[in-house]
Amino acid sequence: VAVIDLRDFVTKQIVKDPNVISNHGSTFVTPNTEYVVSASQYATPLGWDYAPISEYKEKYRGLIVLYKFDREAGRIDMSQSFAIEIPPYWQDLCDAGKLVSDGWGFCNSINSELATGGVEAGNPPFEAGVSQRDTDYLHIFNWKKAVDAVAAGKAEKLNGMNVLRIKTAVDEGVLFLAPEPKSLHGADVTPDGKYIVVAGKLDPHVTIYSFAKIQQAMADKKST
Repeated sequence: VAVIDLRDFVTKQIVKDPNVISNHGSTFVTPNTEYVVSASQYATPLGWDYAPISEYKEKYRGLIVLYKFDREAGRIDMSQSFAIEIPPYWQDLCDAGKLVSDGWGFCNSINSELATGGVEAGNPPFEAGVSQRDTDYLHIFNWKKAVDAVAAGKAEKLNGMNVLRIKTAVDEGVLFLAPEPKSLHGADVTPDGKYIVVAGKLDPHVTIYSFAKIQQAMADKKST
């Protein structure tokens, strides 16, 4: 991630994620630029580790990274940055909530099938394999609760960065998933923060989520 000063258009800082090899849902900022949000694209073994593709479901994961931005210094503060572990789907574009949904973030995804290709082994062709199901998942995360969980010592260090593991993120009310039409490309929050709009590649519809209904479903502990 590069930090560019718009007063002189000079790159002031470049930071390298210590745990993610590929990024796509990047770079989005929270409303007051507290954090720069960057999500992985393809699932990988975290920490630049290696695992065979046959262990994809067990060893591969994604991350939503929140880089802390120091406005006074005009730099990302890696010491206060952290990540949220997410399932090995392929995360796509993200957006931060605003106004009524401030404190939340939204990333959509593809490949809930966990397909890895391999036609030579009798698997569906790659693009067909990642498009078999009718739904993928909108990742809904409460970054303010995540900040609190990290401050409370509930994260694990991975290559020097705090990472909230999936179970911890779920237990702390940080991470939720909601079904969405397959293979979407984009999640945009309306200016009033009341709705999340998703649309994209394989489904011809635009789907609009009500933030109020999402919150109610969470309160009722019902599936969205």
